[in-house]
Amino acid sequence: MASETSIELDVALRKIHELALDEGDLGRAYWHEVARLLRRAATMQRDIDELSKELELCRAKLAKNRRT
Repeated sequence: MASETSIELDVALRKIHELALDEGDLGRAYWHEVARLLRRAATMQRDIDELSKELELCRAKLAKNRRT
């Protein structure tokens, strides 16, 4: 799944780069900011996925400790 997200992100960033090249300075600045936000969102999603896995492990350990 991570590789699919990475590929989709690469495609989106290439398209954003193309759009930025077609625009003037203001449009270029706008698309640069959109690309930056998209990269941050992808990083945050990876962090969320990792934290969700850790949370599930903690919940499993807690449930196991409660049973014993």
